[in-house]
Amino acid sequence: MRSRRALSFARLCLFAALLFSLVLPMAAQTTEQGTAKMVSLMQANSYNFVTTKSPTVWVIHFTGTHLKDIKVILALDADNYQMVIFVTVVEKRRMPVTTDFLHSLLKFNHEFDRVKVGLDADDDLSVRIDAPLRLADATEFKDIVTQIKNASDEIYGKIEPQLLP
Repeated sequence: MRSRRALSFARLCLFAALLFSLVLPMAAQTTEQGTAKMVSLMQANSYNFVTTKSPTVWVIHFTGTHLKDIKVILALDADNYQMVIFVTVVEKRRMPVTTDFLHSLLKFNHEFDRVKVGLDADDDLSVRIDAPLRLADATEFKDIVTQIKNASDEIYGKIEPQLLP
Protein backbone atom coordinates (compact mmCIF):
# COMPACT_ATOMS: atom_id res chain seq x y z
CA MET A 1 0.00 0.00 0.00
CA ARG A 2 2.78 2.39 0.95
CA SER A 3 4.78 1.62 -2.19
CA ARG A 4 1.70 2.33 -4.28
CA ARG A 5 1.40 5.79 -2.73
CA ALA A 6 5.08 6.41 -3.27
CA LEU A 7 4.76 5.33 -6.90
CA SER A 8 1.73 7.58 -7.41
CA PHE A 9 3.57 10.49 -5.81
CA ALA A 10 6.63 9.85 -7.98
CA ARG A 11 4.44 9.82 -11.10
CA LEU A 12 2.79 13.08 -10.05
CA CYS A 13 6.19 14.72 -9.48
CA LEU A 14 7.43 13.46 -12.85
CA PHE A 15 4.32 14.79 -14.58
CA ALA A 16 4.70 18.18 -12.84
CA ALA A 17 8.37 18.38 -13.85
CA LEU A 18 7.51 17.52 -17.45
CA LEU A 19 4.73 20.08 -17.54
CA PHE A 20 6.99 22.76 -16.01
CA SER A 21 9.73 22.04 -18.56
CA LEU A 22 7.22 22.60 -21.37
CA VAL A 23 5.78 25.83 -19.95
CA LEU A 24 9.09 27.75 -19.62
CA PRO A 25 10.05 27.55 -23.32
CA MET A 26 6.47 28.48 -24.28
CA ALA A 27 6.66 31.64 -22.15
CA ALA A 28 9.97 32.63 -23.75
CA GLN A 29 8.53 31.96 -27.18
CA THR A 30 5.50 34.13 -26.39
CA THR A 31 7.77 37.04 -25.44
CA GLU A 32 9.79 36.62 -28.63
CA GLN A 33 6.65 36.40 -30.75
CA GLY A 34 5.12 39.41 -29.02
CA THR A 35 8.29 41.45 -29.46
CA ALA A 36 8.46 40.54 -33.14
CA LYS A 37 4.80 41.48 -33.64
CA MET A 38 5.17 44.84 -31.86
CA VAL A 39 8.22 45.70 -33.97
CA SER A 40 6.45 44.66 -37.17
CA LEU A 41 3.41 46.81 -36.29
CA MET A 42 5.63 49.85 -35.67
CA GLN A 43 7.50 49.23 -38.92
CA ALA A 44 4.26 48.73 -40.87
CA ASN A 45 3.23 52.24 -39.79
CA SER A 46 6.68 53.70 -40.52
CA TYR A 47 7.13 54.89 -36.94
CA ASN A 48 10.56 56.11 -35.89
CA PHE A 49 10.77 54.10 -32.69
CA VAL A 50 13.62 53.91 -30.22
CA THR A 51 14.43 50.78 -28.29
CA THR A 52 15.10 50.98 -24.57
CA LYS A 53 17.13 48.90 -22.14
CA SER A 54 14.18 46.54 -21.95
CA PRO A 55 13.60 44.32 -24.99
CA THR A 56 9.84 44.75 -24.55
CA VAL A 57 9.64 48.57 -24.28
CA TRP A 58 9.90 51.14 -27.09
CA VAL A 59 9.47 54.92 -27.41
CA ILE A 60 8.04 57.00 -30.25
CA HIS A 61 8.39 60.82 -30.11
CA PHE A 62 5.75 63.08 -31.65
CA THR A 63 5.33 66.85 -31.68
CA GLY A 64 1.95 68.14 -30.61
CA THR A 65 0.15 71.45 -30.76
CA HIS A 66 0.24 71.96 -26.98
CA LEU A 67 2.70 69.34 -25.79
CA LYS A 68 5.97 69.89 -27.62
CA ASP A 69 7.39 66.38 -27.03
CA ILE A 70 4.79 63.64 -26.83
CA LYS A 71 6.75 60.61 -25.65
CA VAL A 72 4.59 57.58 -26.45
CA ILE A 73 5.78 54.51 -24.55
CA LEU A 74 4.90 51.12 -26.00
CA ALA A 75 5.32 48.11 -23.75
CA LEU A 76 4.61 44.44 -24.17
CA ASP A 77 2.98 42.62 -21.28
CA ALA A 78 4.17 39.21 -22.41
CA ASP A 79 2.42 37.34 -19.60
CA ASN A 80 -0.99 38.47 -20.85
CA TYR A 81 0.02 39.05 -24.50
CA GLN A 82 -1.15 42.65 -24.17
CA MET A 83 0.29 45.90 -25.44
CA VAL A 84 0.32 48.82 -23.05
CA ILE A 85 0.66 52.18 -24.78
CA PHE A 86 0.82 55.35 -22.71
CA VAL A 87 2.05 58.92 -22.34
CA THR A 88 3.01 60.61 -19.10
CA VAL A 89 1.31 63.96 -19.67
CA VAL A 90 2.38 65.84 -16.53
CA GLU A 91 4.55 64.99 -13.54
CA LYS A 92 3.01 65.04 -10.08
CA ARG A 93 5.04 68.07 -8.94
CA ARG A 94 3.37 70.28 -11.60
CA MET A 95 -0.24 69.35 -10.83
CA PRO A 96 -2.30 71.37 -8.38
CA VAL A 97 -4.05 69.14 -5.90
CA THR A 98 -7.41 70.88 -5.92
CA THR A 99 -10.89 69.51 -6.19
CA ASP A 100 -11.56 71.44 -9.40
CA PHE A 101 -8.40 70.15 -11.08
CA LEU A 102 -9.03 66.53 -10.10
CA HIS A 103 -12.68 66.89 -11.14
CA SER A 104 -11.61 68.00 -14.61
CA LEU A 105 -9.29 64.98 -14.88
CA LEU A 106 -12.17 62.64 -14.03
CA LYS A 107 -14.31 64.20 -16.75
CA PHE A 108 -11.65 63.40 -19.35
CA ASN A 109 -12.36 59.69 -18.83
CA HIS A 110 -15.89 60.33 -20.07
CA GLU A 111 -14.81 62.65 -22.87
CA PHE A 112 -12.26 60.37 -24.53
CA ASP A 113 -13.09 56.94 -25.95
CA ARG A 114 -10.93 53.93 -25.09
CA VAL A 115 -8.24 55.87 -23.22
CA LYS A 116 -7.75 55.70 -19.49
CA VAL A 117 -6.86 59.04 -17.95
CA GLY A 118 -5.43 58.64 -14.49
CA LEU A 119 -2.54 58.78 -12.12
CA ASP A 120 0.21 56.21 -12.55
CA ALA A 121 2.22 54.53 -9.79
CA ASP A 122 4.27 57.74 -9.29
CA ASP A 123 1.08 59.88 -9.21
CA ASP A 124 1.97 61.44 -12.56
CA LEU A 125 -0.91 62.14 -14.95
CA SER A 126 -0.96 59.55 -17.71
CA VAL A 127 -3.09 58.55 -20.67
CA ARG A 128 -3.04 54.90 -21.64
CA ILE A 129 -4.64 52.13 -23.62
CA ASP A 130 -4.22 48.42 -22.92
CA ALA A 131 -5.13 46.22 -25.85
CA PRO A 132 -4.71 42.57 -26.83
CA LEU A 133 -1.71 42.18 -29.10
CA ARG A 134 -3.20 39.01 -30.57
CA LEU A 135 -5.98 41.01 -32.26
CA ALA A 136 -3.94 44.01 -33.41
CA ASP A 137 -3.21 44.70 -37.03
CA ALA A 138 -1.36 47.70 -38.50
CA THR A 139 -4.50 49.82 -38.81
CA GLU A 140 -5.70 49.14 -35.26
CA PHE A 141 -2.21 49.76 -33.91
CA LYS A 142 -2.00 53.12 -35.70
CA ASP A 143 -5.45 54.09 -34.36
CA ILE A 144 -4.34 53.32 -30.79
CA VAL A 145 -1.08 55.25 -31.07
CA THR A 146 -2.85 58.19 -32.73
CA GLN A 147 -5.56 58.25 -30.08
CA ILE A 148 -2.99 58.24 -27.25
CA LYS A 149 -0.98 60.99 -28.93
CA ASN A 150 -4.00 63.20 -29.65
CA ALA A 151 -5.65 62.71 -26.25
CA SER A 152 -2.40 63.55 -24.44
CA ASP A 153 -1.92 66.72 -26.46
CA GLU A 154 -5.53 67.82 -26.04
CA ILE A 155 -5.60 67.15 -22.30
CA TYR A 156 -2.35 69.04 -21.80
CA GLY A 157 -3.78 72.00 -23.72
CA LYS A 158 -6.86 72.06 -21.48
CA ILE A 159 -4.97 71.83 -18.16
CA GLU A 160 -1.86 73.85 -19.03
CA PRO A 161 -3.15 77.14 -17.55
CA GLN A 162 -3.69 75.39 -14.19
CA LEU A 163 -0.26 73.72 -14.02
CA LEU A 164 2.42 74.74 -11.57
CA PRO A 165 5.82 75.87 -12.90
